[in-house]
Amino acid sequence: MGLYGEGTNYAKSVDPSSTNILSPGVFGGKLRVMQDTFTPLAATAMKSGQYILVGGKLPTGSQVVSIILGYPAASGAAATVGYSSSFLVVGDEGDDNRYVTQIQISTAAVAVGPNNQTGINYVVTGTTDNYIRISTVDDVDADNQCVVSSGPVKISVLYVVE
Repeated sequence: MGLYGEGTNYAKSVDPSSTNILSPGVFGGKLRVMQDTFTPLAATAMKSGQYILVGGKLPTGSQVVSIILGYPAASGAAATVGYSSSFLVVGDEGDDNRYVTQIQISTAAVAVGPNNQTGINYVVTGTTDNYIRISTVDDVDADNQCVVSSGPVKISVLYVVE
């Protein structure tokens, strides 16, 4: 087999110079984890358009590597007959689904993201993206209101910082 090419960061690491210094966290950065849990109350269910702020403030310049989201089975949708699931997204103030796009939560499970191109190795700018939030969203045709009313929603945010 012959060499087809080299990744951008590979080439910079092989031939470092003052003009091609790698960004913090791209090569040899420190992996950090931020974890949080939130349990909606059945009496005050989390409904479409509402969100939960989780974790702490992400450092400006850090890169989000992975989002791990655990969610409960006891979720539902109201309005249309025959429709029985809710949807969650994970993002920030600047983009509500930057990391995890609409995932169906009809049964208890774990989702690992980013599953959205914009969230892969996203560099936090410090404007509207320092705080991670989990949101509920309507289904695709918007005829169901999503409801999350019981069980813990758990999240782990893995990010790299120098």
